[in-house]
Amino acid sequence: SEMCIRDSYCHAPYLRQRIDSVLAQSYSDFEVVLLDDCSTDGSREVIERYRNHPRIKQIVYNDRNGGSAFAQWRKGFALTQGEYIWIAESDDYADPAFLERCVAELDADPACVLAHTLSRTVDSEGRPYGKVRHAGRPVRRMDGRRFVLRHLLRRNELYNASMAVFRRSALPAAGEYEGFRYAGDWYFWMLVALQGRVSTVFEPLNAFRRHDAATTTQGERTGGLYEEVLQILPAIFSRMRTAAPVRWALEGKQLCRLHRARRRFGRNEAYERLWSRWCETYRCDPLRRAWYRIYGALPDSMFF
Repeated sequence: SEMCIRDSYCHAPYLRQRIDSVLAQSYSDFEVVLLDDCSTDGSREVIERYRNHPRIKQIVYNDRNGGSAFAQWRKGFALTQGEYIWIAESDDYADPAFLERCVAELDADPACVLAHTLSRTVDSEGRPYGKVRHAGRPVRRMDGRRFVLRHLLRRNELYNASMAVFRRSALPAAGEYEGFRYAGDWYFWMLVALQGRVSTVFEPLNAFRRHDAATTTQGERTGGLYEEVLQILPAIFSRMRTAAPVRWALEGKQLCRLHRARRRFGRNEAYERLWSRWCETYRCDPLRRAWYRIYGALPDSMFF
C-alpha cells in the first residue's frame, strides 16, 4: 500500500479542498496520516470531520509548533510503512489522476525512486496564473544524476513537494537536510534522485498555491536562502562526479541569483557579508557568472 502524509500549519481555509483532493484519487490503495503543527486557526475542527474516514490511518496534533516543516516530514515518515510516500502539503491540491500516474511510473521500474507531475500555480484565492510549460510531452525517464544536474541545479523543476511521489527506500537521513529552513526541500529531492532514476509526467496534475509570505520569499529577503545554498552546493557536488565546466556554470547560476537578490533587497550589511563569503568561496566570480550565461544558453543535449 502507498501512504500519503500531509503537514499543516494554519491553512484552515484550504484544508477541505486539500484533504478532499487526496481522498478522491482514482488510485485507491493508500492510507493517509494527517499531521497538524499546532495550528491556531481552526484547522483542528476541519481535520476532525475526517476522523472516521476509512482511509485516514492516523491524526496527530503537535502540542507546540515544531518550527520546521522538515521535522513534520520526519514524523510523518516514521508513522508510515508503505512503499511509496506522497508529502501532500496542506495548502495545495491535486487532480484525481495524480497518484495513479505517479505510482504507475514507480511500479513499472524498480530503479525509479521518484515520479513527479507538472504543477499549475494558483494564488491564495485559487486563481491560476502563469503558464504550465511543456504539458503534453511524453513521459521522461532519466538517470537521477542527470536529473539533478539538468532539472534541479540548472533549473529547479521540482519546486513543490506536493508534485512528487517517491520510494521509501530512497529516504535520505534526516540529519542531511533537516537543518535547512529555506533550501532543505531542494536538497532533499537531490538526495532522493541520486539513488536511482526519475520519471517526469508532463501533465499538470498538481496545484501549487503561492503566498506572498512564502518561506522561500522570506529566505530571499533576508539572504538566508543563499546562506544555505552556499552549504548545499559543495555537499551535492561531493556526491557525484561533475566536469569542472558544468560545476562552474552551476555555481555561476547561483552567483547570478545572489547578485540579483542583492540588488533587489538592498545592499544591507547582512547581504554584503553574504556576498563576501560567496566571493571568497568562489573566486573569479565574474568569470563564473559569464561562463553560466554562455554555458547555460546551450541546449540540454550539449550540457555535459
